[in-house]
Amino acid sequence: MNDTAGPTEASQVRLTPDIPDADCVSIETVESDETYNTSGTFATFSLSQPAESVRVNEPGAEATVIGDGSVVRVEYGPDAAPRDSVSLFSLELYFADESTKTVELYATNTDVSANTRIDPSYLGFIEYVEGKAEEEGYETNPDGLEAYVTDTEERAQFLEGLWTDQINTFISLRIAQLFSPLDWIALIAVIAGLSLFAMRKHEWVLRAQQIATSKAALAREAVRQEHEKQRNAAAKHALEEVEGIGRNDARYWKNVGIETVDDMIQVACRGIVAVDEDGHIVQDENGNDVFEHHGVDDLKTLDPITEKGLREKTWLKPLIVEGRLRATTALSNIERALLTAERDYSRGNEVRETRMQVQEMIAELRGEREFANAKTSTYGPRELPSADTPRDNASGATGAD
Repeated sequence: MNDTAGPTEASQVRLTPDIPDADCVSIETVESDETYNTSGTFATFSLSQPAESVRVNEPGAEATVIGDGSVVRVEYGPDAAPRDSVSLFSLELYFADESTKTVELYATNTDVSANTRIDPSYLGFIEYVEGKAEEEGYETNPDGLEAYVTDTEERAQFLEGLWTDQINTFISLRIAQLFSPLDWIALIAVIAGLSLFAMRKHEWVLRAQQIATSKAALAREAVRQEHEKQRNAAAKHALEEVEGIGRNDARYWKNVGIETVDDMIQVACRGIVAVDEDGHIVQDENGNDVFEHHGVDDLKTLDPITEKGLREKTWLKPLIVEGRLRATTALSNIERALLTAERDYSRGNEVRETRMQVQEMIAELRGEREFANAKTSTYGPRELPSADTPRDNASGATGAD
């Protein structure tokens, strides 16, 4: 990441999905420039800022830069996210000013080729037959589905032939006895039975025709529901229960309205909107929300980053005034809350960049200038101190410098 103050190419880049004219390839924007749902064997994006290089670390996908770097293409392997599954890939973009950006891609249907002979309109029918075959104990692969259909047809033909012979004999005998009213009742019952048998025999065809929800829509809904589930869980995770924060530090955060992991995500990654005396959100002349601060982005504007500067010039002032938290402790609390969100609630696409910025500020505050050149993992944070390692705020509150 570029340490230069001010905007970087990574922070200014805008991604525009390039959607080909193919039914089996699609891209849906979940969060602009951050998160996308893709379906098919590849995904292509146009960049407002040309990228030097790109990569996807997870197995099953490869990323390449096309032309002058303004187009990026991600190719998925057939097993990257086969049918009925969703896989998460992190696309990393590297720019000329040494800044980087990570984009989250949720991939589905990577085993469906753009040259497939299967009309996408039949996918609902295929999915229904797969479900019926699985209920009967058959495999949900082509051989298993073929065996299910063959066995079903053979059973239907056997029953149809058996019952047809018996019913024909029964009807022939009864026609000779039409003078009895009871025989008429029996004939009507037989006709009704035949109608019911025919209806049940072909019921699965009628039900298959009523399936209208596309598989891609179901996958997107599953991703949305999972994200909402994780967000609700983070909103119930109290800061005092986060490892490395504890009750003593959490009570100071509670005084400024931050009580849970989700609260910390909102404040650190997005900031706080301004409200008037009536509790209404303040907006500018263009109808945009006015922010009191923009979280960690505002903290990064300090140059250099010092305890005094954070105490006197930033929104951390209520936390690090004398008798409360040290600046390094407050930043460490933010880091640990964001790490919990990334590790336990799958929200890396929202918090990873902010968490890494906080790590850099902690390093600068502690005088660790070599921190920016240290090797880090794309998917994991730097190693946190163990219980035996001294911390800046071992007991929670302490006097500010």
